[in-house]
Amino acid sequence: MIKKIFLKLIKRYQCKAGYREFLSIAIPLIICTGIISIQQFINRMFLAWHSQIDLAASLPAGVLNFAIMSLFVGTVSYVDVFIAQYYGKEDYNKIGPAVWQGVYLSVFGAIVLLIIAFFSTNIFSIINHSKDVMQKEIDYFKILCYGAFPTLANSSLSGFYAGQGRTKIIVLVNIITITINCILDYILIFGKFGFPNMGIKGAGIATVISSIIMMLIYIALITSKNNNMLFNTRNIHINFGFLKRLWNYGFANGIQFFFDMAGFTFFVFVIGKIGTVELIASTIVLNINMLMFMPVLGIGMTTSIMVAQNIGKNNIFLAVRSVYSALHIAMIHVLIVISCYLFLADFFIAPFLKEYTTEMYSQIYPICITLLKFLAVYAIGDPICIIFSFAIKGAGDTAFVMKTLVISVICVIIIPLCLIVLFFKLGGLYTSWSILTTNIVVLAIAFFLRYRTGKWKSMRVINQN
Repeated sequence: MIKKIFLKLIKRYQCKAGYREFLSIAIPLIICTGIISIQQFINRMFLAWHSQIDLAASLPAGVLNFAIMSLFVGTVSYVDVFIAQYYGKEDYNKIGPAVWQGVYLSVFGAIVLLIIAFFSTNIFSIINHSKDVMQKEIDYFKILCYGAFPTLANSSLSGFYAGQGRTKIIVLVNIITITINCILDYILIFGKFGFPNMGIKGAGIATVISSIIMMLIYIALITSKNNNMLFNTRNIHINFGFLKRLWNYGFANGIQFFFDMAGFTFFVFVIGKIGTVELIASTIVLNINMLMFMPVLGIGMTTSIMVAQNIGKNNIFLAVRSVYSALHIAMIHVLIVISCYLFLADFFIAPFLKEYTTEMYSQIYPICITLLKFLAVYAIGDPICIIFSFAIKGAGDTAFVMKTLVISVICVIIIPLCLIVLFFKLGGLYTSWSILTTNIVVLAIAFFLRYRTGKWKSMRVINQN
């Protein structure tokens, strides 16, 4: 029996769209997303060492910024599906121009973020966290909004490599820029080497500078002579027909990203209303979860790429096989994650509480331990949700994903939190976390059932002529 299973695994590893091919694309993306989560982990750890208030403010402001920006990140980043389908079809000449259309959409998104930044005080006054936390939130939010363009542009530029499955280059670029980000975090947050002690402002400035550096590296690589010869990457003319097509498919993806982040943002602000200690504990646990979640996101991105490439080749069989290769790998990751949450909790929590008083430690630590148990349940539904939603989006089924996310966020997160926690006050922190966990289970079931219908198999985002 064991030998039979082993032989099946070997066969699945070696076949087309099997584990080996999947991992060749996924491992660099997993490393990349893992590096990003480590950078965020270090960033928040530095802020925790600098000030409890800085740490408490970083999550609401950062999440709100990304929630707004995700509308455009989702739209722009969908260019990698177009590129993957062009690549599968061997229509290479259209790949370079497609990247630049995403960059042009980034300009529009950056302008919107810039306008919103001017209303930062009004926005956070409505949220009405404690005064000292609110001022830090405003400062951090403004800086991130001012630096929105390079972040958005990178979502399109990285798609040039992601869509082709050339993910090792993405890892290299991220290692360089994230290393720079961490160094700048240390210098600007704590005021080293003659720089002023800027705290959370320094963290925001470090993020923007590293995003600009990443954008410049990508542009230099993409417009190289070899890439231009094969992929027409120096063709920077605006293509309104493609822009319309990218908007039609990508904006639905952007709406999905936005509502996904909006629901999460609302959850964070509700936690902030419950209390500062609860917000700090949730910030710590969510930051720990990012370390575990980001590799699953890399698996999801690979799923979308492989589905899109195989659809470009009109090979549905391999598209299906790649999805289940992703699921098998993700489930192994889930087992490791749950074990870490349950048995290595102290290892992850301790760095955040290093500079806290004994009194604060005694309040925050037990809450973190309980919240990690919620994450253990969350960790089961999350990869199922990600893999099947990314699979159908790789074909072009963005409308269903968008509608499902919108309905789920409103009906499963926002309305219950408003009624149960804020209005009737029938629950607090753990009730809020129960609601968040229920949402991921609902989404996992919905996306799996949609995938099983097979409607995505006949969808395309590129012209077939």
